[in-house]
Amino acid sequence: MHLFTNTKKAIQISNSFWDVTTQAGLANIVSRNLNDGVHEALATGKSFLNMSSYSYLGLDSHPDILRAAADAVLETGSLNTSISRIRVQFDILQRAEQALAELVEADVLTTPSCAAAAAASLPLLASGALTDDVAPLMVFDKNAHFCLNMMKPICADEAEVATIRHNDLDALEDLCKSRPRVAYVADGVYSTGGQAPVKELLQLQDKYGLFLFFDEAHGFSTLGRHGRGLVLEEMGAINDRTLIVTSLNKGFGASGGAIFLGPRHNLHRHNLATRFGGPITWSQRINTAGLGAIIASAAIHRSDALPRLQNRLQDNVRYFDELIDSESRGDGLPIRFISIGSEDNTIVFAKSLLEQGFYTSPIFFPVIAKGRAGLRIMIRANMQHEDIRRFAASLNQLKADHE
Repeated sequence: MHLFTNTKKAIQISNSFWDVTTQAGLANIVSRNLNDGVHEALATGKSFLNMSSYSYLGLDSHPDILRAAADAVLETGSLNTSISRIRVQFDILQRAEQALAELVEADVLTTPSCAAAAAASLPLLASGALTDDVAPLMVFDKNAHFCLNMMKPICADEAEVATIRHNDLDALEDLCKSRPRVAYVADGVYSTGGQAPVKELLQLQDKYGLFLFFDEAHGFSTLGRHGRGLVLEEMGAINDRTLIVTSLNKGFGASGGAIFLGPRHNLHRHNLATRFGGPITWSQRINTAGLGAIIASAAIHRSDALPRLQNRLQDNVRYFDELIDSESRGDGLPIRFISIGSEDNTIVFAKSLLEQGFYTSPIFFPVIAKGRAGLRIMIRANMQHEDIRRFAASLNQLKADHE
């Protein structure tokens, strides 16, 4: 028992912090959208700027995407097909996946979420279906996202599972030397800051045949040509020893998730995923509104608007880094983790900032190691410099008061 997960322990350690977070008014906030990341809390009538929104490019409220979502429902005359895609599917599903495939130059399957994409694809990888029918040693980065880590027990029913320290290339290479098949599971951009050493991982792939599995939920759209993300920008093109899952409702501004299965037109791998890919096989899919939104967002990603949004995001990231120190300062990524240390002080900081009109997410165990709590900040293209300046002044004053 508890070789890979321990939900009971997580509840015992962190549930009290969730209680305090809720009591402080920092969880379950019911709000009205005022656009551009500004909300009005219905309980208090006060407005606040969401500093922890992962709509990195502000596309979640883009008029073309909203209109396309509404039009798709009317065009198809239905919100869902109400049957598994391997039985019957609307043509809009094919159009959405084709638009994504052209964008990233890979074979793409859509899923209801990035977590569903992980649930669909990791057991397939562990089974050996993608590695010449030889089950690989499944090596998880210690900081891999929860939606990946939660699949360890299921993967362990198919293959041996190991966990190594964050970005520990030496440990990974040692395992590659001793095992005929190794698959490494990691994030491209980590949800609490930082990134995978993609260049070095590709070198290990070339040297040992390492299979690479990346969660690109926080890198997709924000980085690379056409928003292809950190991993594909480094690779140039996906290969048959790499699989990527991503979210389509973060930087992409639409709905659901996706799996980049490998090079296009690999019918065998495509069929395996649709027939044995868990949530893909069941009657779970993105509804027609979401599919319409995907098609519209893909068009924006192919236009001149995307580099302008990416550049605006980078400008805001640089400005944020000029004003606020963090471990990730200068890395060009839109996620900043502000370490506070104590869970109690983290709640004090977050509550004070909310009172000043800024919502920040307090992060504590099991999202982050116990005793290393802090605030997660997501920087967006549609933030104004003046708002970033005011937020920085408030945060820096709080830090000075608690030194």
